[in-house]
Amino acid sequence: LVKFRLKVKDARERGLLESEDIQKDLKQYQENFLTSFLIDKEVVEPEIKELYEKKEYEVRASHILVNLPQQGYSPEDSIKAYQKATDAINKLKDGVAFEEVAAEFSDDMSAKQNGGDLYYFTAGMTVPEFENAIFKMNKGDYTKEPIRTQFGLHIVKLTDKKKRSEGIKASHILIQDKKDSMGVVIDSLGTYETAKQVLARIKNGEDFSKVALEVSEDPGSAQKGGDLGFFDRRRMVQPFDSVAFLLKEGEISDLVRTPFGWHIIKVTEIKPYSPFEKQKDALKNEFKKGPVFKADYTKFLEKSKKEMDFKINEEGLSFLVSKFDSTKPLSGLNMDSLISESERSKVVATFKGGDIKISDVITYLSVNRENSGSLANPETIKKVINGAADTPVLYKIALKDNIENDPEYIAQMTEYENGLLSFKVDQEELWRKIKITQEDMQKYYEANSGKYSFTYSGKVKTRDFEEVKSEISNTLQQEQFTIMEKTYVDNLRAKYPVKVNEAILIEAFKE
Repeated sequence: LVKFRLKVKDARERGLLESEDIQKDLKQYQENFLTSFLIDKEVVEPEIKELYEKKEYEVRASHILVNLPQQGYSPEDSIKAYQKATDAINKLKDGVAFEEVAAEFSDDMSAKQNGGDLYYFTAGMTVPEFENAIFKMNKGDYTKEPIRTQFGLHIVKLTDKKKRSEGIKASHILIQDKKDSMGVVIDSLGTYETAKQVLARIKNGEDFSKVALEVSEDPGSAQKGGDLGFFDRRRMVQPFDSVAFLLKEGEISDLVRTPFGWHIIKVTEIKPYSPFEKQKDALKNEFKKGPVFKADYTKFLEKSKKEMDFKINEEGLSFLVSKFDSTKPLSGLNMDSLISESERSKVVATFKGGDIKISDVITYLSVNRENSGSLANPETIKKVINGAADTPVLYKIALKDNIENDPEYIAQMTEYENGLLSFKVDQEELWRKIKITQEDMQKYYEANSGKYSFTYSGKVKTRDFEEVKSEISNTLQQEQFTIMEKTYVDNLRAKYPVKVNEAILIEAFKE
């Protein structure tokens, strides 16, 4: 990091930031980054703060599902589904247990066995409509109106809600069930008695990891003293998971029965819920993959285009329509032959402070394939023009909102500049000054021929010089780069003295 910062400092003092290639790169990057930063600030961050607050909790819920597909159903199907959901809600109002109503009405086949139980989950793990309803409910409540999702109609009951951790670290001892050749459990009583004896040893103070190493029948963890590492909720089978996430740090469970046999569990560490700033990037990535982001982004885009008075130019649209064969998909059109260089400057849309030309549409089509399979008719062309306007319009909004002066934006742009400067210094000060001659490569080959030998049919052979010349060149260039870089950085250290604050390092890494 010191080496990187020294190179950047030197580059800035030498004025390399103003070089034509860096300025061109920065301008291109800025337009894309400014718009993505705007979206993060206006669309993503407000949502992820709410997501963070929700994810601090885990909920346990049960549901009754009435099938109703998103598409392809008749009004009669809809009436029938809503009537079935209403009948189920009426039974709940009459005091019938949720588990019984779920077993009778739910189209989720597992409800017959589990009464509709969905076990524990947190925000971001279910569809938005379902999640929004659940996190507003109080423990014990059920929905008095069905919730509509892509899966159908849901009647939901919140059975538990509590603070969650980000995972636990646990160890276990497994006494496996004994099974015959048909997979049928035999001598279950003997297995249980063995497990009880092992538990007694642990309760009497024997070291958990030593006992696990001696008796545990889980091949994956026994050699590690039973250590399973960190895991999240729902990673393990439910009976194991239910007990493990109730234990306190250092606490040991009683015997736990799972399909694998009997377990004794010890929680060795609980990872607390991290502060927002530590989770921010992960939450952003999670949110951007979900359906809510797409809907919010579309709304913001529509609002921005309205604010910037975005309009498609009818004359420009008509010109494009006349150039394209509407019986062919966009991907089947050759833009170079259809549209001349002079025609590419025609305006197809306008907005405050800018316009969209045919050249912008062609550039957009070259990188965005969303509409490439659609027929080149007027509706498709309108969509493409709209798409080509997204980034330019958002860029103008970002400039209007003074995003360029946001401290976080400035910090991230500075880091990008630093990367470009470090790369340019490496190119100009080091790589361009490296000279590798044919003689250098030949000498290296003769001194290191053993590196290029191989055995074939029992005989040792050596690859020809011509065959390995490029490899040798790369090796010698890297060696020279390392030597030259050390000299260069040593000179920079002399010019800009570096002091490492040992006290801060010791404090930071004391654990």
